[in-house]
Amino acid sequence: MAEPVANFPTSTLFSSLLEQSRKLRQGQDSGELPPIQLGLSEIERRAKELRRAPGGQRQTDARAHYLLAAGGINTDEVLRDLDSIDFQNAYEPSSFRADTDLDACSTSIYIRILLLTTGQTYLRNRKEQNVMSSIEDGMRRTGRDFDAFVAKNVTMEWESQKQRIFEHFGLAPRSAAAAGGNPPDLRASGFGGGLSAFGASSFGRSRLNSSFGPGRGLQTGVWSKSTLGNSVLGRSTSAAASSGHQGTLFGDIDPGRQLELSRQVQVRQQHYALAIKHMNEVRLESGNAARGAFPVMKTFGDITGESGTDLLTVQLHDSWKLLSYITGESEVHDANPFSGPRERGFVKDYVINTASDGQEASRIRKHVQKGSRKFLEKQYRDVVESAIAENPQIAKVGGIPSVFHKFRGYINIKLATNKDIPEWDIKNFDFVADVPCWALIFYLIRAGYLEEADEFVRQNQQSFQKLDRSFPTYLHAYCSAGDERRLPRNLLDRIQAEYNNRVKHSEDTKDIFKPAVYKIIGRCELTKRSVPTVMPTAEDWMWLQLVLAREIDRSTDPAHEVFTMQDLQKGVIQFGAKHFGTKGSNVGLYFQMLLMSGLFEDAVHYLYSFQFVDGVHFAIALTYYGLLRPTANPAKADTDLLTLGPKGEKQINFPRLIGYYTRDFRTPNAEEAVDYLCLICLNGDLPSPAGDQHLTICHDALRELVLETREFTKLLGDVHADGTRQKGAIERRMKLIKLDDQREYLRTITEQAAGQANDDGRASDAVLLYHLAEDFETVVEIINKNLSDSIASEDVALDFGHRAGTPALPSAGSSLTSVDDPVQLANRMLSMYTNSAAMYSKISIRSREAAEVLLSIAEAKKRYREGKWELCLRIIQDVDVIPIEKDVDVGSIRRRAQNFGTLHDTVARNVGILLKMTVECCSRLSAELRDSMYADASRSQKVNELGTRAKNVMIYAGMIQYKLPAHVYEFINSRDVTEGF
Repeated sequence: MAEPVANFPTSTLFSSLLEQSRKLRQGQDSGELPPIQLGLSEIERRAKELRRAPGGQRQTDARAHYLLAAGGINTDEVLRDLDSIDFQNAYEPSSFRADTDLDACSTSIYIRILLLTTGQTYLRNRKEQNVMSSIEDGMRRTGRDFDAFVAKNVTMEWESQKQRIFEHFGLAPRSAAAAGGNPPDLRASGFGGGLSAFGASSFGRSRLNSSFGPGRGLQTGVWSKSTLGNSVLGRSTSAAASSGHQGTLFGDIDPGRQLELSRQVQVRQQHYALAIKHMNEVRLESGNAARGAFPVMKTFGDITGESGTDLLTVQLHDSWKLLSYITGESEVHDANPFSGPRERGFVKDYVINTASDGQEASRIRKHVQKGSRKFLEKQYRDVVESAIAENPQIAKVGGIPSVFHKFRGYINIKLATNKDIPEWDIKNFDFVADVPCWALIFYLIRAGYLEEADEFVRQNQQSFQKLDRSFPTYLHAYCSAGDERRLPRNLLDRIQAEYNNRVKHSEDTKDIFKPAVYKIIGRCELTKRSVPTVMPTAEDWMWLQLVLAREIDRSTDPAHEVFTMQDLQKGVIQFGAKHFGTKGSNVGLYFQMLLMSGLFEDAVHYLYSFQFVDGVHFAIALTYYGLLRPTANPAKADTDLLTLGPKGEKQINFPRLIGYYTRDFRTPNAEEAVDYLCLICLNGDLPSPAGDQHLTICHDALRELVLETREFTKLLGDVHADGTRQKGAIERRMKLIKLDDQREYLRTITEQAAGQANDDGRASDAVLLYHLAEDFETVVEIINKNLSDSIASEDVALDFGHRAGTPALPSAGSSLTSVDDPVQLANRMLSMYTNSAAMYSKISIRSREAAEVLLSIAEAKKRYREGKWELCLRIIQDVDVIPIEKDVDVGSIRRRAQNFGTLHDTVARNVGILLKMTVECCSRLSAELRDSMYADASRSQKVNELGTRAKNVMIYAGMIQYKLPAHVYEFINSRDVTEGF
């Protein structure tokens, strides 16, 4: 407890209280005391009320005054001392320890301090504190963000890059990156975001380096733009992470559903590429590329069948067989595999005519229905053969069994397998010729053996008369109707009535196959289109739907008989959305169901979301025959794979599908990418504007490929030193990209690629491209600019004594791409043009003269470096750009100066180099003459001549003073002073 206040002198008391208050603020936790709830305005109001207190209160204050005075305290002096104290650093209360015992006087003084603190000081300090607190908080937050950025984009990115390297060389599966939880960032779709490997050709490397001045290096940003405003190809794996999840490039594909890109899929991918190349060769060899007949379904199917035996691979192999039945390839004999259905044979009925109620659409649906049904029947025949081969003891079919004996053996196997099922009790079956007749008829129809089923009933007609008198008539009419399998109206009404009255509800009908046979033949009870007891598999169910579906007129046919392929398509879509949308679902089965229903766009989209390699090649095969609708506006920057057309029809973004697929291999194998990109032009036969847009986007894609890979020789061709021209991969495929002649090819592909290369600052690349485009004037212009940059790139005064090795001259038959030196390239190109009157005539005189002058300047610079001063001066004088003659007058020099503006830009840029070399050569020669041990009259004359030459050059430089850089004049003046000219 503090001692009584009265025992202390006044000054000691307040000093002690002040010190105690300061100590109380040190090391205290401000959270133990609640904050003061009164604001400054409230404190001021209460202080004023105290001042207006009644007299009794003032009387109390007076007694307190006397009391303090009796204790030796001078209140006036105390108040003055309090007013003089600066409470800036103690403007708000500090916390107290719970165990601190303050006396009443200390508490009163502390409250007094609070009341004397001004509002202005409080607000100023509060503002400063808030600002400092905000700055500190921002610094802490920035530090945390920076640490997070480093951790995410440095450490984790290195792990991602290391994984990509392993994947590229086959040391890790491609799905490893996705499994590790680091999906590639493929949201940016600009093409060519990174540089390619440039290929093996030396011409693929830019020969411009930093010494050519700013802006001359390789610029990658412009490569990402196509003429359509959006990249066709997408980012290559050299610029974007690749984990095999190409679906991330499309907005409507879930990358989490992508299956692992296994080794067998990669092998299949390589074989697909060879098949695509072979297909294009066949299309080129045929007289008309639009009439080529390549067995694409069979070829791709063989590749898939040989790649593995897992469930999905087997199902995809069957899918290729299914499409061969739909397109008609299955009817082609092996002796002539190229005599099948023609290219784009279905484009008119399926792609061009999009009306779902038109005759063309109905014709296509019938075609798909027939092909799918035949495939399923052939597949079932294979199942019967396989079952008999696996169970010969049960089947007991004999040595060379007939169809009848095979299916009787198959029924024996089914009875033995299902003996524990009550429905399969042998007592429930009707027998004819010691065979369960209804089961035999059903399996024969299920396998497509209609004639055999009709023959069996005809041979045992008497027995069937006892079982069902009218059935032989029904079956014979059904089997005789051909592919339509449609009963006449009178027989159709009779069989449906018989089915509803006797077969459906009769207790005597225990044979489970009899109702199924009646349902198939008479299309009975279409509201129930499944018979699970005899058709338990999905393939059986799909076959039954195809058998029951008919293309009929909804307005005239009875409602209970309406079940079309369109109804089947709706059912398959609804069924698939519930059961086949996850990664672990039976992908191959649902893909087959979509194909059998004629939902080709949905099928491609569905398969691509799981296995993009096979999805792309199914899209190619369908497009080849015209069974895949491409997006209506391919030039639109659409990020979805599946789009809707103007009439609501589904479409596939085929150009981008192909372009994105080439991302994995277009850098190492550009020619392989060309084969794929040419397929975009398959849709070039569509009516305008769709067809023209596909052609344009194909040409843009090829141009993007050229600029990214920079395989100019391989893709666009080459020119040898003797002038012979070698065709490139794109030119050899002109027919496939719908370019009729060479000139159109040069204008469409090569010239535009050359312009882009020139804009990118790759002068050497542009020389070859413009030469291939036969724009010889532009070639010389680029050569002149390249030479001018090369001459002006180094300061000759600092380059003296440099002996650059002379590049080996290429042989006459070598490629122009083997030349890297700008001077050699210029010499070879000009020599080639000089020897060809046709080429030479297309080059302007001004450009030719400028090239000759620049070559002479380059030669003078070379002799200057070698220290051959007289030879350098002689070459400069022969160039006749600056006045260095000894007997020239001032008037001639002035005329030369006035004609400076008429010089070619590339030559005028190097006038400063000529001046510096001239002055330096004169200086060196003059010094050598002066230092010579032999003195004669000619030596003095030569020194004077050199001085005159240098003086003329200086006069000329003075007349064009503001047209040359300042360092040229500094150099000339320095030589003038030091050498005494």
